[in-house]
Amino acid sequence: MEKPSLLPLLDARLPLSEEKVAEAARLAGIPLAQAWGVVRYYPRYRGLPQGRLLVDDPVARARGFARLLEGADGTHPPLGLEALSPIHVRVEGEKRYVEWEGRLIPFKEFRLPFALGHGDRLLPPEPILELDRYEALGGLLFLRRALKNLLAPEAILEAVEEAGLLGRGGAAFPAHIKMRAVARGEPPRYLVVNADESEPGNFKDRFLLEHHPLLVLEGTLLAALAVGASQVFLYVRDEFEAAILGLEQAIHQLEEAGLLPVPTQVFTSGGLYICGEETALLESMEGKRAEPRLKPPFPVEKGLWGRPTLVQNVETLANLPLILREGPGTWREKEPKLFSITGDVARPGLYELPLGTSLEDALRKAEGEPEGLKAVLLGGAAGVFTRDFAFPLRYKGRLPLGAGAIVAFGKEVDLWEVLLGLAEFFQEESCGKCFPCPLGTAVQVEMVRRQERNRDLVHHLGQTLKGSLCGLGQSAYWAYQSLLEVEGAA
Repeated sequence: MEKPSLLPLLDARLPLSEEKVAEAARLAGIPLAQAWGVVRYYPRYRGLPQGRLLVDDPVARARGFARLLEGADGTHPPLGLEALSPIHVRVEGEKRYVEWEGRLIPFKEFRLPFALGHGDRLLPPEPILELDRYEALGGLLFLRRALKNLLAPEAILEAVEEAGLLGRGGAAFPAHIKMRAVARGEPPRYLVVNADESEPGNFKDRFLLEHHPLLVLEGTLLAALAVGASQVFLYVRDEFEAAILGLEQAIHQLEEAGLLPVPTQVFTSGGLYICGEETALLESMEGKRAEPRLKPPFPVEKGLWGRPTLVQNVETLANLPLILREGPGTWREKEPKLFSITGDVARPGLYELPLGTSLEDALRKAEGEPEGLKAVLLGGAAGVFTRDFAFPLRYKGRLPLGAGAIVAFGKEVDLWEVLLGLAEFFQEESCGKCFPCPLGTAVQVEMVRRQERNRDLVHHLGQTLKGSLCGLGQSAYWAYQSLLEVEGAA
């Protein structure tokens, strides 16, 4: 990185004081006023809420939210724990715990139960945290070839292009186009792994980071070699403490084995939903408020510190070793996608399914019964309610697939309570940079609270939010609009 970033400097000085903020600003080479603007912007620098906190996610909203709140001191934003929801966390000073099976487990020790994972291509047969075990299962073969100049950067790019790999973070942009654009740029070039998974209902990236970090790192390093990146950053949500520790251990193992061709480090996320937007992510890495940039220029042209930067999702990069191992054609025949399936299903968890699987078949994999459901939330907060169980789960379809969240709701669930949780989430997470988003999300909360069903009003709300700078605002009304459609079809 070209200069010290403010966020790691602040993190190293928690809890903050005026003197510590001033010192961090001086080391980062920025005005003190800018440093204080950052401190006031990110929640963790303002002080964590204390006590027993109910994780406020769509599943908890469907389980009698008001009753659950009676036993809590407040709420916490979604943490990728929907398969275990309703669930509480406890915050005591700077220490954070997950309340699970009658125990308080520190964040740095808590991993999603491995039994939640169902798959055999992207998902491992057991948690793989050690280098020798990963290599025994066929890992590192192509990274070693690349390091011996037996696998050229262009060959990696051609394999990704032939496979037709689309980004798995929600936008579904062709991976090879971004990679080639960065490779054409002037050095230095950077690669940033977007592991700021904050979409309600999703936990695929968290699971991969916690149980298969070496796969993620191999895919990341292959991409870095393909685009000629001089440095790699894994931008990981700060609550994923166990994943961060596991990644740092895996990086150390690769370095010790002489298999780390590019300097690689973990960068702790700013801790907001908007940080998952690639340009807001880059702003936070540069020590600023996580506010989306105007595009163009795009990150592939001017990204981190103004240099060509490849920003890719965890699951996207985890596919690279698989594409090279199976061959692009074989990989594409049953293109794997990870789906986080939760709510009113008997076996909530993470399911690896071929793209094109019907929503009904996906639900039945998790032992859900479509005929007993009122609706499904597809795609998370930036998604839609639907009863189209025949819908094929693929990108560029009629309904947004997003990152792959599927939350099922039974006949007795109050979907307006679920929608209110989503609306409040968007209002809270709006960065406030552009006018339509903070205004529109605030109005939406009030409309949902009174269960406004006037379609013209909802249409006008949507037109307002479409003017937002980034996808957070532009998609904030989708769930509202779709709920009215589901009610009308009932």
